[in-house]
Amino acid sequence: MIGTSDFQCLVTYILVVGNTSVADLGPVLEQLGPRAKEVIVTTADKLRAEGRAETLLELLSLKFGTLSADIVDFVRSADSARLRLWTARTLSADCLDDVFAS
Repeated sequence: MIGTSDFQCLVTYILVVGNTSVADLGPVLEQLGPRAKEVIVTTADKLRAEGRAETLLELLSLKFGTLSADIVDFVRSADSARLRLWTARTLSADCLDDVFAS
């Protein structure tokens, strides 16, 4: 029997390497049940947040130069909502403090 973490690894592989969308997995989700759906949606959200974080780090580096390890860790630990906010702020920010201001 496959455990949750094993299933999450499998889902990550399918979504990343297989370039499969969550919508494409719909018929499979119906057969596997609600717990599988939760794992797939959670994994997809995590992958999106990681992608947003990497994009934001690229933008920040281009605009402000080399980033400290603390900033990189801070960005990578943020949720999707904060990452969206910070990415938008990057467009008009004059310094890093402007991006991360409360």
